[in-house]
Amino acid sequence: MASEQDTHNEEAGKRVSWVELYLDVVFVLAIGELAKVIVEAPHLRTVWITLGLFIALWWTWIGFTLLYNRHGADTPWQRALYLLASLPVGAIAVSLEPASRGHITALAISLAATRVVLAIGYAHDDSPGSSVGDQLRQHTVRAYLLSIILFTASIWVPSPFRFVIWAAALIHESGVVLADDEDRRRRRRSDHARRPSRAGSPRQSAAVEAHHFAERFGLFIIILLGEVVVEAGETAADGRPLTGPTWVGLVAAMAFSATLWWTYFDAAADIDLGLLARSGGSPRMARAIFAGGHMIPAFALLVAAAGVGLLLGDDPTPFGFWLAGLGTAVYLTGVRASMRARGRRAHLLRAAASAISFAFGALHNVLSPSAYVWVLAAWVLFNAGLTDRTTPVTEAPDAG
Repeated sequence: MASEQDTHNEEAGKRVSWVELYLDVVFVLAIGELAKVIVEAPHLRTVWITLGLFIALWWTWIGFTLLYNRHGADTPWQRALYLLASLPVGAIAVSLEPASRGHITALAISLAATRVVLAIGYAHDDSPGSSVGDQLRQHTVRAYLLSIILFTASIWVPSPFRFVIWAAALIHESGVVLADDEDRRRRRRSDHARRPSRAGSPRQSAAVEAHHFAERFGLFIIILLGEVVVEAGETAADGRPLTGPTWVGLVAAMAFSATLWWTYFDAAADIDLGLLARSGGSPRMARAIFAGGHMIPAFALLVAAAGVGLLLGDDPTPFGFWLAGLGTAVYLTGVRASMRARGRRAHLLRAAASAISFAFGALHNVLSPSAYVWVLAAWVLFNAGLTDRTTPVTEAPDAG
């Protein structure tokens, strides 16, 4: 039995380390702060500002995910590096709310500091060997060094131009850390002609480890789903009497979070992993499905969590209804982006379900906040069942 388990673990590939999970705890704090920004200032402008802050946080998290995915060895040195990273990541978390009000100095310095840690991590090679791998490290280190300069320089640049600089930094570093093999080949045609597809080729050195990468994103989805529960719990425990409606709203939020979990982990997670694994860990596929493809659905979960917090608060507003509804709609649409329905009728049915999801906010005129959350939970559950009926089983990855 033990040997079978060991074999299964080897086939599953690299797994998430304990020190990565510790760093995720600090990112939990950051996610909570972003949700708080929306709850305390429930306006459309605040949502857009929070999206910008979320993107900066997202690519910071991806930087550490890719570092361990490609070079993680769980050595004492690497554990110390990730524990060190928790300091600037924690600084990012507490700087998000002031940054939403225009005070960006602390956040810019914190973002630059995380890039210092990332540059050190990529520069340090525990297993030197492939010259192509060394070149990939060098490209990545240079990208983070440029980001350090840009984030630091943005402190003295007036708004909105500083955010243009931030966008340039994030676009450049994300393009390097998940550069497609074909792009790298075009820049090195003569070398590729001599070594078209060997063990040290760009394809293998740039590839991500599929199981670890998919598992990391699944854990980030868990963090965001947990924020739905946190918002509901904080609202219920804010000093008000625990009345019947309060309990109904809390249970509704828990059911809502559970159905959102089911929608992702019952189908989408396995399908996304299968596609990435069959691509051989292609950076292009990793970027399309996870780094880019999960970004907006992940933010939609944050928006839905903020909406739940507003709905179950003392003074629910129509904006809370729309936030929870639109967040749910974008999430349901996004996590099904990689799924394929069987036949035209299934395509039309799922397109109609997505369209209806975007109109749920209009129910604020006829439903109480708790009833609305229950309706959202039922709707998400219906979509989960619809996914099960319209997604071919053959798209799931091989269980080994």
